[in-house]
This record gives sequence, structure tokens and C-alpha cells, in this order.
Amino acid sequence: MTDKRSPDLAERAFRRRRRHDAALVLPIFGVVIFATPVFTLFTKDILIFGAPLPFLFIFGFWFLLILMALYMSRRLTKGDEGS
Repeated sequence: MTDKRSPDLAERAFRRRRRHDAALVLPIFGVVIFATPVFTLFTKDILIFGAPLPFLFIFGFWFLLILMALYMSRRLTKGDEGS
């Protein structure tokens, strides 16, 4: 029989703090990704499915950041409920 004990208060506080720290890193990650030196990589005219590569890069990472924010939001609200 498995004993499923809830984590003690210190462990729950530590996990919640880690989730908050990860949520703070997400916007910083976005700024680093969209920094102008990154766009100098796209000096050639490359088309993928008829769309320019920088266009796909911007909106691809934008979509990824939205998904990551959604995931972090759900993790933070789940953690604040006490689980």
C-alpha cells in the first residue's frame, strides 16, 4: 500500500517559490529572444511556405511564449490552492 502524504509546509513553500521564479524568468526569456542581435541572423531572404523567415520566427516564438505563460499560469493557480 502506498502512503500518499501531503508535503510539509516548507516543501510546499519551496515549490511555490520555484514556480513564481519560473514565471518571472518567462518575460526575461522573451526579451532575450526578441533582442535585435538575434535578427541579424536573418540577413538572407529565405521563404518558408511563402512567408519570410523573420516573420515566422517572431510569431512562432510569440506563440511559444503564450503557451508557456498559459502553462505557468495554470501551475501557479494550482499551487496556490494548496496542492
